[in-house]
Amino acid sequence: MNLVVRDAFWQILGRFISALAWFMVVKLITPYFGPLRYGDYSTILKYFAIWSALADFGVYVVALNRLGKIKDKVKQELMYHKFLWVRFVMVAVVYGIAFLAAYLIPAYSGNPFIVWGLLFGMIFSALFMSAGIIQIPLQLNWKMKDVSIALIRARVVQISILCLWIFVLFTDVDFSTSSKYTIWAFLFVLFSVLASGLAQFIYVLYKGGKFLKFKIDFDLTFIKNIIKTNWRYGFSYYLSSFHTLIVLIMFSIYYPTADGWTFVGTWALALALIEILLIIPSALWNSMIHKISDSTMLEKRKSFGFFMSFIVWIGLAVMYNFTFFSTDIIQIIAGSDYLTTASQIWSDFILPFLSFVLFLSFIKQVFNYLFVSTDNQNYLFNINLVGVIIGTIAGLYLIPIYNIKWGIITQVLLEILFVLGALFIAYRKKVLPIIKYKFIWLFSLIFTVLTLISWQFDLIWNMKNMLSNISLTGNYYIFNLIIIIFSVNLVYILVSWPYLKKVLKSL
Repeated sequence: MNLVVRDAFWQILGRFISALAWFMVVKLITPYFGPLRYGDYSTILKYFAIWSALADFGVYVVALNRLGKIKDKVKQELMYHKFLWVRFVMVAVVYGIAFLAAYLIPAYSGNPFIVWGLLFGMIFSALFMSAGIIQIPLQLNWKMKDVSIALIRARVVQISILCLWIFVLFTDVDFSTSSKYTIWAFLFVLFSVLASGLAQFIYVLYKGGKFLKFKIDFDLTFIKNIIKTNWRYGFSYYLSSFHTLIVLIMFSIYYPTADGWTFVGTWALALALIEILLIIPSALWNSMIHKISDSTMLEKRKSFGFFMSFIVWIGLAVMYNFTFFSTDIIQIIAGSDYLTTASQIWSDFILPFLSFVLFLSFIKQVFNYLFVSTDNQNYLFNINLVGVIIGTIAGLYLIPIYNIKWGIITQVLLEILFVLGALFIAYRKKVLPIIKYKFIWLFSLIFTVLTLISWQFDLIWNMKNMLSNISLTGNYYIFNLIIIIFSVNLVYILVSWPYLKKVLKSL
């Protein structure tokens, strides 16, 4: 297995294990909070997530690109210290503004759960962003295994604290009312998030320090140059990250939980299930960037062609699972309070549409990295600005009237605009990935056949009934579901493996 695939494997494996732990976190929190308070919890974290991309300003990718080209260890370390200075200044300034701005939003300032929780959300986001930049030494030295361990440690810390709060200290809390007791219980859950961020930061700082020493070089000229030369890409990176959260933030403002609306919580659950998978393209790209940084334009386009084929293969698998198992996934994780009924559209209805959004987002990320690698990143600004403006206008007008359905349409529209814009710019700049379309068509054909069989012949339903008849006693629902999911995905992998193997070898 080559270094790129191996390094990406550790990142994806770490994320996969972290995702399993995260599912446990969500499974603990969603029934404990209910849709209302889970909406507040998500509002706090997603609000600062919007600002996180601005605090990053694309510096992480730029830093990896530059540091990957420096072979001298001393010069590399000095440059690393300067990038640390940029990150910590951006984090302090951006999050300071974000914290103050939150209190100007009536839907937030009028909700005691959000008001008291904002500080926890800000500190967690600052720790997360700081951990991101100090993992660069591990990235450069093919030690992403340690980053994966850090993520897993963070989840273990969070789950441990959650179990203490939920099962020992704050049991049977009625979050439908606001009181000192319920607010404290809410804040303790947020504290578990903060503790996980601190655990990740400390571990990555210790491991990364073995390769490049942690030191901040207070260089005002350097930060000015980074902002001056990178501002278009920085803002385009911000807009590109912001769009996945536009609809949720609109729900949190137009349908505040303080007034009893549960749209935020149910949308946030479906969104959270796809967000954990957004790491997949970046995991592979972060492993590729310093390998291909000195490659010719033709070599880069070929690499990104195979990159695109692999991403399409993964994206199709995710779409299949989140379409046919959406109700089961939501039921197991959060319970019936988040399921669609005759009178309301909830998380299990939203999830399949957001899986399509995720698929498009995978493709868009490949183009983002392609533009960075070919020094065309500044053109992303126009693409993302137009997409966000059109999508936001549509959402501002339609979501207050039609809520969930138009929230879905707004989110899908945004993603389509981004992909079309990226294709147009790549074509104009003659940097389109050189794709062997036979792989794309074969993967799509396998996905289509499996989807049609599942839909036309009620494959999933029949498998559930068959296994239920075999199970004579006890509740085997989860066990049976695991068998079904494993079986259909194994078929997808085995049929596509001969072609997938060729793609992986070419990365």
